[in-house]
Amino acid sequence: MTQPRPRIDPGLLADLLAAAPARVRKKIDADPRAAQSWEWTLDGDSWLVAAGTETVRLGASDITEAGQVGCGCLLSPRCLHLLSVVGLLDSTDPPEPGVDGQPVHPPAPDPAEPSRTGTVDALAEQVEVDEDTRTAARFAWSAGAGALAVGVRAAGAAERVELLRAAGLARVARLPRLAAACTAVAAGPRDFAGPGFALAAYAAELSSLLDVAWRLGGGPEGPRPAATLADVGIGRRAYTRIGSLRLYGLGCERVVTTSGYGGVVSHAVSFEEDAPRFWRIGAVTPGGADRVVPAYGGSVAFGRVSLSHRALTRSGLIAQEVSASADGRLSGGAATTAAPMGGCAWNERPLAVLWERPLADQVGAALAALAAPAHRTGADLVFVDLALTGLLDGGDVGAVEAATGRRLVLSAGTARDHQGVRTLARLAAVPGLRMRVVARPVVDAPGTLMPLTVAPDPAFPLAADWKGLVNISLDDVPGTAAQSAKPEPGVPAHPVRASPFTGVARVLNRVAEAGRDAAPQPGVLPAQLRRHHLPTAAGLLAELTGAARYRLRTTTGESAVPPPDALATAWLAAMTYLDSARSHLDADAWALAGHD
Repeated sequence: MTQPRPRIDPGLLADLLAAAPARVRKKIDADPRAAQSWEWTLDGDSWLVAAGTETVRLGASDITEAGQVGCGCLLSPRCLHLLSVVGLLDSTDPPEPGVDGQPVHPPAPDPAEPSRTGTVDALAEQVEVDEDTRTAARFAWSAGAGALAVGVRAAGAAERVELLRAAGLARVARLPRLAAACTAVAAGPRDFAGPGFALAAYAAELSSLLDVAWRLGGGPEGPRPAATLADVGIGRRAYTRIGSLRLYGLGCERVVTTSGYGGVVSHAVSFEEDAPRFWRIGAVTPGGADRVVPAYGGSVAFGRVSLSHRALTRSGLIAQEVSASADGRLSGGAATTAAPMGGCAWNERPLAVLWERPLADQVGAALAALAAPAHRTGADLVFVDLALTGLLDGGDVGAVEAATGRRLVLSAGTARDHQGVRTLARLAAVPGLRMRVVARPVVDAPGTLMPLTVAPDPAFPLAADWKGLVNISLDDVPGTAAQSAKPEPGVPAHPVRASPFTGVARVLNRVAEAGRDAAPQPGVLPAQLRRHHLPTAAGLLAELTGAARYRLRTTTGESAVPPPDALATAWLAAMTYLDSARSHLDADAWALAGHD
């Protein structure tokens, strides 16, 4: 099992980088990933990194103090060797990420009074913005605006220091979403030249940072919507006691993140007067794909129950003294007790009610949840009855909705999910196989679902202890895979759509990459957008161009670059418009996909 590298507190990393001599910082900026090619060796509880003739020591898995790192050279801790190594580390103390990027597997909750309704719509509840929050938001806005003005291509240690300090302030102010956005953007200058860097993803993170900072009081003065719990984010100890739950297992899926976590997340549901409430229990820890199988077979960290995630999928629990977060995470706190109970077949009540809602309505709600900055667990899931039509090119599987005949595509979601691809291929080896499915809609591929768990026709051969259920990314279905074939008439491949907003996205990403100097020329793209009846997009790009090209005049008549607030405001407005427009287009495309 691969041992994950240490992580470092963002505030400590900011202090180390800020204390470095200018010549050292210049060398780091020239090659921020130099330490990636050095030899990293695990020595007991410490890591040793061979940097030429010197050795850097990392003395803890979570580095929070300067004394936990060192280098053999005389300039330590301000030397190039040490700073190159620690600059490559991820940040400590991010809550363990779940399937949707939100944390799972929390520690025990703080005591609170039981509440049956406190978790239902809590993400939309307004929160009070105090002075600490406003201070952190202003600092984060300033750091994000500065990074935008320079561009990730030219950003270096100076910009990283400001972003990491903003992350530290956000953590002190208990703003987990803002802190996570700051650390994500701070990694951009480090990772820009690396193979895993995605400019569009970086631009989205920077947009999220500026948006959250603005909602919490950062940026120029002016009216803004009331801050909500979704803007603040869900912290590691943000749990409310909700009393007792009768839980039914729904499925389990693998989690492997690019930030260095691996494991599984199990989904469950409870009912109040036939109204479902969805929950999740995670086992996600630092590591990679090698953490998935042990986590799936390991005990559920909930209620001191001796039950694996594999078994929970196919059974249920009775739990007392339950605590949960606003987004549906169940706490593994010591006060909770649970006992295994029999599950429920998917064609029997109460679970059967999940498949009674029309798919079109479910997809609309799921897409809205996926477009929101935060959503309750389960809000992005759909429940549908399908019949498979065969294997498509690329490993996807064609399907038809049983109720309407609508044509759909099932996809494992990523080529790295080898188990999911293999499982779908083996299911597709039985043409016409009918099955009940729990899935997520793929936002930018209308008509495509990513299945989590399926219940094939009882005639399909499965082990008795699987109880008729298959977790697509985790269970190894017996049999041979279907042979790939060209899509037949009536079976859609992934649709290729020419978006009218491609040019807008390209411009905004280019500004995130190269800064204010990459703003578009006046009138060129805006004129094209107006011809395509997109005057709002044209106006926003014109404002961005104006903000990027505006210059102040000093008392001596010289031209000076203004603070980046106006540029950041214009860029954020355009990014917000782009996200909203894309969401509407995706919803419209989904409504049409698969119908003759």
